[in-house]
Amino acid sequence: MLFASFAADQEFLQVQQASLQQTLPPPEVPSQLEAIYRRWIEHETRRRIVVAMFVLDTLHSHLFQRQPCYRGMLAKDGLDLPFPTSAATWDCHNIFAWRNLITSQEAFSLSELGPNLPFLDAFQSSLLACYQIYGFRLSINRKQHDLIYHPPKSLFQHTLCTHHALALSTHTPLHDLLITAGESWLFGTKITDKAKWEESKATLREWISSDNAIKATWHATRLLRLSFQSQNDLLQQETDSGGYLHDLWCLYVAALVCWAFGYGTTNAKAKPALMNDNVEGLAAEYLNAMAVPEWKDLGNVAEIWAGYTRGLLEWVRTKIGEVGMGGLLNGAEDVLFRLVEGESHLVEF
Repeated sequence: MLFASFAADQEFLQVQQASLQQTLPPPEVPSQLEAIYRRWIEHETRRRIVVAMFVLDTLHSHLFQRQPCYRGMLAKDGLDLPFPTSAATWDCHNIFAWRNLITSQEAFSLSELGPNLPFLDAFQSSLLACYQIYGFRLSINRKQHDLIYHPPKSLFQHTLCTHHALALSTHTPLHDLLITAGESWLFGTKITDKAKWEESKATLREWISSDNAIKATWHATRLLRLSFQSQNDLLQQETDSGGYLHDLWCLYVAALVCWAFGYGTTNAKAKPALMNDNVEGLAAEYLNAMAVPEWKDLGNVAEIWAGYTRGLLEWVRTKIGEVGMGGLLNGAEDVLFRLVEGESHLVEF
């Protein structure tokens, strides 16, 4: 309903900042400035709600491979959304300081963004990451399968994990991966159709030997390295400051991608001893070995290192257990435990 409302009210939401700048009264007329500020708050609130819903919808549709809500509401030439103002302007409550900020900023929409982007705050960069992955997905649908998705240089640092999670999702048969690793369970529901179970395993077998698996693993290892930066890793910083709800799910999916990619290698059965003091060391060793500049370079190290994921899986399982959010993440922790301890009843897929 929200996207339908946006489609019916685009003219209101797309009020150009340039027009606003031209109508601003001088600071000596505070009553007029206050009225314009109140109208701007209404416009910007609606814009930011629509943007937030688009971001959440994109995350949900990609990270769980569901149909997006905005499908069928797109213009012929694609999706265009209003670009939100900066956090500094949005958080400013002094009308005179707000006037100075609004007059010094350039106005543009998403479709007008060029290669030389200004500094983006977290909310703006989340929108950009989702908008660009939407465009990348359109490219895939046009059979341009040789694409690999690199983050824009201006992307906010904390949004890079989201960027790589979205990108790996475009190259991964997520449902088949979850069903196979979860021994016929998907999102807390048992898949009772044996034919579907066998189909998922066959799909994953085919995927493992494809370029898509290499690309997904390249993004997965980058996501995991970002979260592994230090004991006060990026994920923990975001969680402490009211971060993103999907962070732990992204870690889980990335870990499963790495596990599946290395499952068929000669060293996949290796089970190094996992002591409390060496899990992070094993995870770091794997991630550092798999850190290559381009996805095509991953094949040079995959045969040696791709199967050594046990320490990585245990590190991710520990991270999930520390937060204890329940729901799907309880199932994720159980799956990782079985894979790490060798208690999975999973047969060769």
